[in-house]
Amino acid sequence: MINSHRDDGKIPDEDLINMVKEGNTVAFGMLIDRHQAFIRRIVSKFLLRDEDTHELIQDTFIRVWKHLDEFDGRSRFTTWIYSIAFNLGLDRVKANKRRRISNFSDVFAHPDDGQVEFIDPGTGTDHVALAREVRSLAADLSRIQRLVFVLRDLQDMPVEEVCRVTGFGADKVKSNLYYARKFIREKLLKKGFL
Repeated sequence: MINSHRDDGKIPDEDLINMVKEGNTVAFGMLIDRHQAFIRRIVSKFLLRDEDTHELIQDTFIRVWKHLDEFDGRSRFTTWIYSIAFNLGLDRVKANKRRRISNFSDVFAHPDDGQVEFIDPGTGTDHVALAREVRSLAADLSRIQRLVFVLRDLQDMPVEEVCRVTGFGADKVKSNLYYARKFIREKLLKKGFL
């Protein structure tokens, strides 16, 4: 039995999930603490305003609480919770678009979060400037290309996990990733980053 809300990472997610299913709210708090930053990094790529991001994180964990009994453990918990956040994020973006609030030109305007470091340090390339440029260029991709690119290359998810999260087939993920990388590489070459 857990009496403290402090998470030292020693209890596996699976054990915490079982405790939550038995009604342990402290274990649920530990899951929130453990995965909140991950969800924030992901949904902040979708949304423009901090309050939207905050609401979406809350909605994600409310949905997790209500549907945790449906989690069967066939996929990783992070994949399952990300799928929830991903789908809620898409719904929010679609709703914003219908209300003409959504503006994807700033989707990647967040400060560097350390996720983009794929250039050889020997080139002398400024990684912060490169990360900003990649995010800026990614905003010009189609919605599907941008999502696949963010998940695979910026969040470093394996292709199989990107498929599970998005519901796209491997061919669709790989094709969109190919064109996204090609577009960004060509633009980086023109701008002298590569």
